[in-house]
Amino acid sequence: MIATSSNSRNLLLGFLVIAGSTVFLCIYWNLALELPLLGLAGLAVLLYVGAKYPEWFLVAALFAPQWKTFWVFKIVDKALDLTLAMLLCLVAALIWRLLFQLGRSHSADFRKIFFGQGNQILALCLFAAIVIASYVYTNAPNYGGSKLTRFLSIGILLFIAPFFLILTEEHLRRFARAFVAVSAATAIQLIFTLEYGSQDPNVDITRIGAGWLLGMAIILVLFYPLVPSRRGQRALYVSVLPLCIAGLVASVARGPLVALVIAVLIGSITWLSQGRLRMRTALVLLLLFSVGIGGAYLALRHANLDKYTAKANEFATLATGGSSSGSAGKRLDFYRATLAAIPDHLLVGAGVGSWSRFYYGNDLRNYPHNLFLEIAYEEGLLGLAVFLIFLFSVGAAIFRMLHESHSHFLALGLMVLYCVLVSLFSGDLDDNRVLFFWAGVALAICRTVRLRLNAGQFMGRPFRRPFAPQTPSPWVPAYSGRFALGGRPIPRRGRAWREKFVY
Repeated sequence: MIATSSNSRNLLLGFLVIAGSTVFLCIYWNLALELPLLGLAGLAVLLYVGAKYPEWFLVAALFAPQWKTFWVFKIVDKALDLTLAMLLCLVAALIWRLLFQLGRSHSADFRKIFFGQGNQILALCLFAAIVIASYVYTNAPNYGGSKLTRFLSIGILLFIAPFFLILTEEHLRRFARAFVAVSAATAIQLIFTLEYGSQDPNVDITRIGAGWLLGMAIILVLFYPLVPSRRGQRALYVSVLPLCIAGLVASVARGPLVALVIAVLIGSITWLSQGRLRMRTALVLLLLFSVGIGGAYLALRHANLDKYTAKANEFATLATGGSSSGSAGKRLDFYRATLAAIPDHLLVGAGVGSWSRFYYGNDLRNYPHNLFLEIAYEEGLLGLAVFLIFLFSVGAAIFRMLHESHSHFLALGLMVLYCVLVSLFSGDLDDNRVLFFWAGVALAICRTVRLRLNAGQFMGRPFRRPFAPQTPSPWVPAYSGRFALGGRPIPRRGRAWREKFVY
């Protein structure tokens, strides 16, 4: 779906009116033009991106917290929180699509935005209602209120936004490319900061959030065709993949690294079992993946030898069954204490944010670094059961979609799995907004797949099948190479999914 030429003209006309009025007022009141003109230039860029590439704001909202401390954005972050600014841009893009594009379609077409995903959305709404109800009896109103507000405003927004902004695979591919590009820039930032930043061993260099995002970028590079040729995909393996791996190691985040290894192994085994990946290619990729992690560790650990050595030693100690007093060992203490305390508030929990009061005796931002234990303690078995129903319903929809698409969108299933695995080690309900986001992306693609296969049309408009009609399966991707489905040779420069739905 794209904006019509009429909407584009109206948008341009509105911008020209705003720009002319601003310049006239500055001249009339004898004000300097530098800042207004800079603001108008920024507004023009935002309007253009919001109208033509609104899915880019999803990337910006995810990565904004990782760029707040970068010197270019420090001034912006002081005036207006960078994350809040990107979320406002995302909301503006959603409003634009709703009012000027979806608003032109019939109500029946609008309902197809959530076609086939009612159970998942209902489960999430029910879970959100339980979290809201738990705030009534929480003993940590400050942290609980902050967590609840951010979950409802940011987590739910990131879950819903993909349904409106990712309507075709072309939208998904543009989003994935932007995600990988910003991930590469984030990796460079992490490496540069580690190499040339503070050398004080007492300064915490761990960037778990950045590590989460870089792990997602690695999954996209490995399991989703970002470019329409084998040569281009190999170029990504050679250039972007090592950079993201080095950035992940530079983030000193062990949870994302462990979750990534598990997701990569499951994805490789899946493709091997389907004949989409040769054993030789799989072994080479896994070898390069392992060598990249080891090489990045050896190359970067000198920047903070004590920190890297302590993290590695603690990981090895816990893997061999030993005990540790480091961050991972403390988290095991969190888990044991939480498991012992859950029966005291078994059914409805102690209230959102109450774990901090239970373990530390304060109303500050503290959590057990395990999303499932956090929900079980704060929302009880009732909240945990509804949350598990949501995850299982999302998983069932993804499995059905992977079967229908012959695992063409395997990266989305691996992404949700990766986020679930990371939630076992880090973050609270607010931090794990990325889990709800990728669930929303996966369900948006599930909707598109079901509409295509069931009705042969989308949003009330016929579509051109993106694959050759003579093939038995309509989900053979146009991308070529040894990753082709069923071993069928596909033209290297076959037509990709370039259809756009016009109202």
